[in-house]
Amino acid sequence: MSISPSDIQKATKIVENNSNRPTSNCGIPGGLLDFSEDTKPAIVIGDLHGAVDNLKAIINHEDNLDRLKNHELRVIIVGDGPHNDQTGQMKEMESSLQVMDEIIQLITTYGEDVIYIRGNHDTFDENVAKSAIQQGLEFRLHMTEQWGEEYVDAFDEFFEALPMFVIGKGFVITHAGPVRHGCTRQELIDVKDNPDYYRQLMWNRLHEFRGNPSLKEYGEEDIRKTLKKLNLPLDTPFIVGHNPMWHTGNDTGIWRDIIGIKNHIIIYTNLQTRGPYLYIENSRITEMFARPKAPERFYVR
Repeated sequence: MSISPSDIQKATKIVENNSNRPTSNCGIPGGLLDFSEDTKPAIVIGDLHGAVDNLKAIINHEDNLDRLKNHELRVIIVGDGPHNDQTGQMKEMESSLQVMDEIIQLITTYGEDVIYIRGNHDTFDENVAKSAIQQGLEFRLHMTEQWGEEYVDAFDEFFEALPMFVIGKGFVITHAGPVRHGCTRQELIDVKDNPDYYRQLMWNRLHEFRGNPSLKEYGEEDIRKTLKKLNLPLDTPFIVGHNPMWHTGNDTGIWRDIIGIKNHIIIYTNLQTRGPYLYIENSRITEMFARPKAPERFYVR
């Protein structure tokens, strides 16, 4: 490890005191970050789930690092840094330590130019499980064993301090999806006062099938209602992670206009991808890959 509990606490303070983060009605840092008047270009990184090499490759891709050092670029990570999501590896937690170590270093080095949105796996909650594996609990146990309980306590505070929603110039981002039926700017700022909305932003999934959606799903109408309540153009790109669409046959980690929803983008940057990210400048969104595509092999008989 290369970070200390005090480094995590420093990162927490940077997150809480972001100059673009309005204070809630309760006097605490709100759930919204508003960069809508800021023209600084941004790169958006999807769910990493332990893919620290992808994170490093993206930061060092082309001139990203130099621009970050010069405060000419903003990095936005959509959450779910920890918890390996690969089949057969979901109890593996060393990569979770590595990726969170790197994220804390980025925040303490580059300040509020590095944004981390809370995802459903940014927790030690034993109820967070995948394939019957309690990944939240496994994460806590591994961090306690390798780093110590004081690190767990510091990361617990860091996760609780994270914002939930970003409004940028020509785009919006949250981890999972919009609140069903939409929500206002003030409701996003005060989202910790509404546990249902708070959970939806971390857990909602796209409604892909016919019939009535469940209470854990959102559709195009929810996206448009959210944009309308935020007084944004209804065609504003709506970017999320959380819900990879591997079954569509697209294995890049970037899905645009999925199931016909225009300007809806899902970005996923986990271990099975080539480090995909989005580069946003002047409201134009470009798909980028930090790692080269493996050469195709042809067999001749």
